[in-house]
Amino acid sequence: MKKVRAVDLIAIIIGVLCLIIFGISFFVYINIYIIYGVLFVLGISITMIIYIHYVDKLKNKIDWQSERIKLSNSISYRVKVAGEKSFNEMPLGIVIFNSGDYHIEWANPYAKNIFQSTLIERKFENFDERLGKLIRTSDNFNIDIYGKEYNVEIIRSDNIIFFTDKTDFKELEKKYENRTQAAGILNLDNYDQALSGMDAQRANEVNGDIIGIIKTWSAKYGIYNRGYSDKQYLIIMDREQLERVKIDEFDIIDEINEYCNKENLRITVSIGISCLDKGIIDIMTKAEEMLNMAFNRGGNQAVLFMDGRSTYYGGKVAGHNTYEPVGVRLRFEELRDAILDSDRVIVMAHKDTDADAFASSLAFVKLARTYKKEAYMVFSEKSADDTVNAVYNDIVSEHINLIDLFITPSKAISLITKDTLLILSDVQYADLLIDSRVFEKVKNKNKKVAIIDHHRSTDRAIKEYCYFYNNTAASSTVELIIEMLDFIDENVQVEISNYEAIVMLLGILVDTTNLMYRTSEQTFIVIAKLQRLGADMSYAQKYLREKFENYSKKVQILSNVDRYRNKYGIAIYDGIDPVPRQFLAKIADNLIQVDTFMAGFCIGKIPNDEIGISARSLGEENVQVIMEILGGGGHFNNAAVQLKDTTIEETVRELKSILDDIDEGKDKEIVKVILTQDVKGKGKRGDIIEINNGYANHLIRTNVAIIASPDNINELKRQNETDKRQAAEYLEQMKALKEKIEKDSITIKVKVGREGKLFGGVSTKTIIDELKNQKNVIYDKKKMQMDLKEKEIDSLGIYDINIKLHKEVTAKLTIKVVEM
Repeated sequence: MKKVRAVDLIAIIIGVLCLIIFGISFFVYINIYIIYGVLFVLGISITMIIYIHYVDKLKNKIDWQSERIKLSNSISYRVKVAGEKSFNEMPLGIVIFNSGDYHIEWANPYAKNIFQSTLIERKFENFDERLGKLIRTSDNFNIDIYGKEYNVEIIRSDNIIFFTDKTDFKELEKKYENRTQAAGILNLDNYDQALSGMDAQRANEVNGDIIGIIKTWSAKYGIYNRGYSDKQYLIIMDREQLERVKIDEFDIIDEINEYCNKENLRITVSIGISCLDKGIIDIMTKAEEMLNMAFNRGGNQAVLFMDGRSTYYGGKVAGHNTYEPVGVRLRFEELRDAILDSDRVIVMAHKDTDADAFASSLAFVKLARTYKKEAYMVFSEKSADDTVNAVYNDIVSEHINLIDLFITPSKAISLITKDTLLILSDVQYADLLIDSRVFEKVKNKNKKVAIIDHHRSTDRAIKEYCYFYNNTAASSTVELIIEMLDFIDENVQVEISNYEAIVMLLGILVDTTNLMYRTSEQTFIVIAKLQRLGADMSYAQKYLREKFENYSKKVQILSNVDRYRNKYGIAIYDGIDPVPRQFLAKIADNLIQVDTFMAGFCIGKIPNDEIGISARSLGEENVQVIMEILGGGGHFNNAAVQLKDTTIEETVRELKSILDDIDEGKDKEIVKVILTQDVKGKGKRGDIIEINNGYANHLIRTNVAIIASPDNINELKRQNETDKRQAAEYLEQMKALKEKIEKDSITIKVKVGREGKLFGGVSTKTIIDELKNQKNVIYDKKKMQMDLKEKEIDSLGIYDINIKLHKEVTAKLTIKVVEM
């Protein structure tokens, strides 16, 4: 309760007395002037009370306002202090820039510390060209500045930039990413077949050797592996380990191949790996999918699924074609069941339909009709090559009974129902189909799609299918379908006419370049089956005849063949325009049809400013060895090489020099040599190899090898032991040096002009000096290679320079170029 003040009490008492006197005056006579006096005093008292209360209220209001002002001043002060503290001490970089030319007008201390510069009157391009561009084009982005990750936010209305350090968050994110689980399967393809003819002891030795290779590889990267069986292994790692495996490009493939080639084993390797931030079931399911893709691409490779896409490694060596009747029978039965489960079958191949695609499609239609199914082949003359159109024209004019088998893409679309089976022959990519609308409709209706192909798969391949058969070791898709016919039901007979068999034979001839490539024992077995069905080789060859202009050019070249030493045919194409390598190959093929020549060579200009040589023989000469000497390769009777920075004349002289050595008969003697350098297809430095004398003389003459005498062999052994010991010691030294170089960055201070330009760039010498001063590392130009181009460092910023310390060790030196 509010207290009554004394002045108020006196005024109240006086007022009460006046009222009493005034009241008595009604009953007792009192002088009128006394009454007036009383009324006057009463009025004064009331006025005094009112005035005092007014003044008191006014004072209270003034006091309240005064307190509010004090409080307001206190908050403003504290806000000012907080603002100044945040500007100057909080870990937030603040920069104000000129909107015209983006010069920096003001920066808080933290921003200056970020760039290790005064910043004022500088441009962001002076520190990092990319940063300068981003500031002009983006309002929010992340960027690395002197080894730290910053989020950059721009308020363009006020020309203010905020830099927030996100390094710790990014490092945590990277750590989490590195721990992402990766798992996969390593499969030894054709393992059982390769070891089936060995005795138990030899098979155990091979098995132990391969297990040793896999365990050594796993230990190298810290990978966990466990064998499912002798031919399949589970491998588990994290993303960080996987990144190291990627850098070495899954060298386990080459290691196992090298061993198997040395032991004459037809074993290849397929690896499927997935790296996902999911459960182990999802990871392994994806890994199995990748393994199937690796196998379907021909083996000898790894397929990795990471970051939402598939990547391929290896595939340098062709897979082995091993015919497995049981496997083919199962593939056939699966396809037969799919056909029987459909109301009709539609077969479609790829655009630019070639003879293999056309012939295999025809075979699938015939197979489906054998099982009393309505079956058609999608065909378009506009989407076929010249050879196929020639076949189709003959069908229209001479084999009209086949016309009903062909339908247009539009007709095919109209025939599709929920039970229609679509067979894709010689193709597995939607964008390569004659008409992708046919596939899309079947996919949307029932996904009853069967794929049969012999090309390598990628992650672009169609995944919506009910049947998939891909054998990359097969010569053609025709080979795959003809193999299946051996397992057709006894009460069913596929009716293939003589002409249809010829077309199928043509498909094989085209895909094997007239049986010159990708042929195997099984290829000729299939050809024999087609010949029993009436296939005529000469009739099929009719479709492979050349155009007159190409024939004329070839005849002109062949008319000027150099009959070198009466044993070798050397043809030269010296035209201005380059020709395809296939053109040179055809001429070489013609040369070996002349009985005078033991080997034929065609030399000429090919695309990409190269000189090409195509070499052929019929087994009398090993043209592979000749081409290997020149840096090429191939097979015993079919090889080639492409040469850069040379001329046709120089190439002819080098080829003749090699032939001279061979013609002298020195190649008949087999000798041992020690390689002093790596030789493609023969061995590595220090290997002892057996080769013909002619080739050995060439290697010795070019200082690539020395004779494997007893003294040289003993010296090689001693040197190898010394080299291995020294190499191991040096490798450990370089690994330690790598850790030292990468542990911390070095800082190089430079003078900077007002525009932020450096007074000169940062030279290699400067870096070498600072390496010595800051890390006590003495740079040896003879042993170390610094990846630094001239004038590469010409502005402030952070740079990563690779220093190759050893063939297996590369250090990343981080350099911070800051203002002096």
